[in-house]
Amino acid sequence: MTDTSGSKSGTGGTSGTDEIASELAQAGIQIGSVSNADVGWDGGPVNFRRPEYRGGKVPVSTKIFQGFGALPGQHKEWAFNTLLLLYYSQILGLPATYASIVLGIALFLDAMSDPLVGAYSDNFRSKMGRRHPFMFGSIVPTALAAFFLFAPPHGMPNWMLVGWMLIFTVLMRFFYTFFAVPWNAVAAELSEDYGERTSIITYRMVIGWLGGVLFTFAMYSLVFHTSAGNKNGLLDASRYFNFAIILAVLMALWMTITSVMTRNQVRYLPQPVGAVKSQSPRNLLRQAWMALHSRNFRLLFFSVLISAGVAGTAQVFDIYMNLYFWGLSPENIRWFSLAIIGAIASFVTAGLLQKYFEKQQIMVVSIFLLMILAMGRVILRFVDVLPQNGDPALVWFLVIYVCFMAYFWSMILIMFASMIPDIVDEQEFDTGLRQEGVFSAGISFAGKATTSVGLIIGGMLLDLFIQFPRGAAPADVGSHTIFLLGLTDGILVPVLNIGALFLLMRYSLTPERLAKIQVELKRRADRAD
Repeated sequence: MTDTSGSKSGTGGTSGTDEIASELAQAGIQIGSVSNADVGWDGGPVNFRRPEYRGGKVPVSTKIFQGFGALPGQHKEWAFNTLLLLYYSQILGLPATYASIVLGIALFLDAMSDPLVGAYSDNFRSKMGRRHPFMFGSIVPTALAAFFLFAPPHGMPNWMLVGWMLIFTVLMRFFYTFFAVPWNAVAAELSEDYGERTSIITYRMVIGWLGGVLFTFAMYSLVFHTSAGNKNGLLDASRYFNFAIILAVLMALWMTITSVMTRNQVRYLPQPVGAVKSQSPRNLLRQAWMALHSRNFRLLFFSVLISAGVAGTAQVFDIYMNLYFWGLSPENIRWFSLAIIGAIASFVTAGLLQKYFEKQQIMVVSIFLLMILAMGRVILRFVDVLPQNGDPALVWFLVIYVCFMAYFWSMILIMFASMIPDIVDEQEFDTGLRQEGVFSAGISFAGKATTSVGLIIGGMLLDLFIQFPRGAAPADVGSHTIFLLGLTDGILVPVLNIGALFLLMRYSLTPERLAKIQVELKRRADRAD
């Protein structure tokens, strides 16, 4: 595909800086020089440079094809969050504690690999740039691991089933890391513009949501539908082999499309200047640690630690809540796909809100309201305000509810992903380094590491506190067990997000400061030329 955006060489004088300053001044942002003393960088050599500077905005086609890379992650997360624990515990018979420990171990190991892959791709050099070789190389092994994870041999004893689950969960997450971390870094590198970065993330979110909704609706309708004998398809072991094939094929397809169709953007992405030194694991870890020197990155990092731990614990209960607390069938659950209405509303309003509020402010309010919503629906059930299970009115109430939750959750993700490249610019101004891969991987590490702990805690709560019976049909679970399930998922877990809110309220990178930093970075690059 031909890039029609136009470009100009990065070897010109200072006209690029003047143009940026002029545009910002028209927008009401006055640019002065930003003193190196503000951030303590010694003005050393420029370490990364774009081979060509883009003239104009990122083409819509590029945003779309980059957005296709969100789909394999959507499919993987739905499979992990909705099916994997249910399949291995309720159907294959593993205790929930064992299965959740396996998931937690695999996720923690995956988290350890993220900063290493990020740092290595930050310093990698090839004709295809820093990121694409890793994206291409991950496609086939990721798809194979996905298939085998959901297609274990029949009749395995528990100890072998634990080993099978652990091996292929680890392999799938590990190979997918070599796609996801570089792909996220590409999104951060495509543009230097504050608003355009939000636009890129918005396209990615729209495509991810649309593809995720179609995938989820199709799985509930065509693969896990209720059988003629009124058996819940999610509890039918025979359905999972076909799902394994579908998951593997679709993940490979989307990974291939986004990798091939964004190769033409490599010339616009920052590349290392000069010789690239070989990277030892120790040096890669040191680079990952250096990212924590950024105060704003630390605030994001530790807020993600908290919220991911909460999310990891909650995700253990999601499918149990739908099947047992709310008494929903697969045909009911599929309508939760209409949550895309809330997501689309967030995509439409994100840019408008950003004109009046900072990204951090939008994110804080969204997390707070999402927490209130997560608690509210369970409280309404406890006080007997909601319709009874089996009433169609309950299904549609829950559908409307998840639309509101999807709005705030999507807004959080848009603002969060858009804040990462802003912090990367601040870090380059401060230290001379550009570590998109390390920053993206560091946040991913934070999320996965504490989600893994949350998964283990969730599984233990399911077995030891709630004492949920394995292999039970919804009608066979006692009311006390149902009450404990709702109390844990709807009250005790969501309130812990208060810690993440406290940290995010201290974030300090404003649009005005970022604009000054970007102009100064361009001046440095012009002087180096």
